[in-house]
Amino acid sequence: MIPAQAFLSQVQSAQFNLAPIYLFYGEEPLYLRDCSDAIRQRLKQEGFISGEIFEVDAGFDWQALQMETQSGSLFADRQFLVVNMPKGSPGKDGAAFIQQFCQYHSQSNLPAEMVLLLFCEKLDNRQVKSKWVQAIEAAGLVVQTKPVTQDALPKWVAQRAQTLGLQLDQEAASLLAERTEGNLLAADQELIKLSLILPPSSGQLQLVDAQMILQNVVDQAHYQLFALSGAMLKGQRDGSLQILQRLQQEGIEAPIILWLLSRELRVLSELQLLAQQVSLPQAFKQCGVWQVNQAQYRQAMQRQGYQAWQAYLQLALQVDLKIKGIDPNNSDQEVWSALKDLVIKIAS
Repeated sequence: MIPAQAFLSQVQSAQFNLAPIYLFYGEEPLYLRDCSDAIRQRLKQEGFISGEIFEVDAGFDWQALQMETQSGSLFADRQFLVVNMPKGSPGKDGAAFIQQFCQYHSQSNLPAEMVLLLFCEKLDNRQVKSKWVQAIEAAGLVVQTKPVTQDALPKWVAQRAQTLGLQLDQEAASLLAERTEGNLLAADQELIKLSLILPPSSGQLQLVDAQMILQNVVDQAHYQLFALSGAMLKGQRDGSLQILQRLQQEGIEAPIILWLLSRELRVLSELQLLAQQVSLPQAFKQCGVWQVNQAQYRQAMQRQGYQAWQAYLQLALQVDLKIKGIDPNNSDQEVWSALKDLVIKIAS
């Protein structure tokens, strides 16, 4: 098992050897996206073509996936298949298929003609130690994506900026880290925008200070992003929808909005559970809720309970699937409509 940062470094090297199966899991959507892009690009460079995308749900037919992996060897073109398994629970049939697939490739010692790419969200300790995950680790590679901690975020911002031809000083990196509050997707989007705004600097890194961040990057859209959070928690339905519309007009990407909604739902769920065991101030402390924001969380907790927040998290998962384009019939309009519905439910 290796962290995403190490994988991203390895997959670009000439010494990287392709494995028949990969598992990418974790809570950080930017790293999951980067890992997905990187392995797909490497596979295509090695002559693989993209096959089907499978979405695992309660009624998923693992036999269909098994038949696809077997039929692939009949064709001259090598393929890779993507298996999205958000909850990381393949069930008995899925676990058996994964173990059989891994065992076959471990014993054959033949170059992979069919590569499986599995993507999951956070896996608990029990899932990580399961036989199917251990089988993947033996036959292929398991890659973990972890969120960057708040204190490490300025360093991450500075390193990410260098890949875009920018050199942020310590104050600038800290300011951008503070404004994006740990959202790597938002930080990455702002750095990309900044690299497009600033003129090239003769092949050298473009120096960026805090004043340039304030003038060019930290615009009203970011304040609106976190204003959306406050409006929803306070139950301001109409205001929330107006902010959401402005964010869409400002060009804020749908995954960033979904990250914000999912984060608030996870915090609310955890607060509701902790409040049954400890005092609410202690629950706020354990969840890292700043004192200035505690009143609005209290308002939300008085309106709805744990079951509601959990149900909305499931809806957020469905929005995530729409964003990832699992259903080819989905459009940007449908994605934003789904986000609107979720905002309404949280603010109601």
